[in-house]
Amino acid sequence: MAVSKRLRYEILRRDQHTCRYCGASAPAVPLRVDHVTPVALGGTDTPDNLVTSCEPCNSGKSSATVDSAVVAAVSDDALRWATAMEQAAANLQELEKPKDEYRDAFLAEWNRWTVGDQKKPVELPVDWKPAVERFRVAGIPVWMWADIVDVGMANEKVKPENTFRYCCGVAWNKVTALQAEARSIVGAKADNEPRSSFTSALISAAIEVWRKEAGDDVTAEQEAQLTASLMDATRNELEPEEIIKAVRYAAWFGACTVDDGLVHAATDHDAIEAMRWENAWSSTCGNLPSADEGAAFEQWRTALRQAGASDQLISIASAVAGYSLSCVPHFGIPLDMLEAAGINGKQQTAEDFWALAFVATAARWPSEEERRKFRQQLERLTIDGGYLIFDANAAAVAAGAAQEADLYWNVPRKFSALLAAATPLQGGSN
Repeated sequence: MAVSKRLRYEILRRDQHTCRYCGASAPAVPLRVDHVTPVALGGTDTPDNLVTSCEPCNSGKSSATVDSAVVAAVSDDALRWATAMEQAAANLQELEKPKDEYRDAFLAEWNRWTVGDQKKPVELPVDWKPAVERFRVAGIPVWMWADIVDVGMANEKVKPENTFRYCCGVAWNKVTALQAEARSIVGAKADNEPRSSFTSALISAAIEVWRKEAGDDVTAEQEAQLTASLMDATRNELEPEEIIKAVRYAAWFGACTVDDGLVHAATDHDAIEAMRWENAWSSTCGNLPSADEGAAFEQWRTALRQAGASDQLISIASAVAGYSLSCVPHFGIPLDMLEAAGINGKQQTAEDFWALAFVATAARWPSEEERRKFRQQLERLTIDGGYLIFDANAAAVAAGAAQEADLYWNVPRKFSALLAAATPLQGGSN
């Protein structure tokens, strides 16, 4: 950061507006605030590293200063620093040579294949370099990339944009095989060796679960990190069920290791359900639910848990409710549990149908007032009776598409329209 005007003033006042190098004072000479140890050499902007200097001393024109020894020392430091920086750069360049050679070898194998009429190389993701570096560290030799790339490119079921990810999966299988061979060479006990075929299948299945839950934004480096974590988990004899659960939780929380997934899985399930509901709600309308809506959702979710609904059932129902901008999770939960929680599953399903049809034609979700009117009509229809639930759902869809709350005009009933119109409305007026 630059020295502030306030700090400059305080330094000048501390030094009595006198150059600390030659003793000249203002207004005889213009004064500056100078760094004793240059910033380039690690000097700071703190008062103990700042002094008042006249312009000639500051620009190096003065032939004699009271602190000339300090100035000479700084000059020696600068020379030593420049030499050290040059040597450090050379060392880093030497360390980077194996990485660069390994990447160049991979790239040569990759570019042997082309796609399209113009015979262009298959495009690599932006994060391919760190992913390839992981394989170098994991022990994949350079010569093995020819076979790995050939397998990935020759698979016609893999889209070009997914080819690198597929090759990474092949490469990790190679790493597994190399490690198994290495354990065999050093005489590892057979019962400590992972079952290679089962392990590969488990790792592949876990990666697919993680991809599905994490979405399309995962990178090749994250997938490589997850694969390495899965290999450690299988060597530690973690149960397959625990591994799958761990990768699912890892995806939900944006993590990419089994250990992180296990930590999140050990936390309260309430956080997962609330997060799924809020994320689904936000992805539907672009806004998070209000505090009142969140409180209503929490109330119904607690009631469902007390009614015996499992965490998995509530989690799925919460996501569906969020996508429907509903505070009442009910999808997929048995009717007896819904009734025990005080939820009318049939009415909630009809409301969801109505809201989805509404947004399909109006390009917006119904307001709370519009929902209230629909619930009144639905309650009125329920009290009157004489209809089939399938007819009520069809009427809800028709009413939503027409952006209205009235259900009676589209429900085949044993009552006449006049009788329905004469029936008192329950719970208020429309």
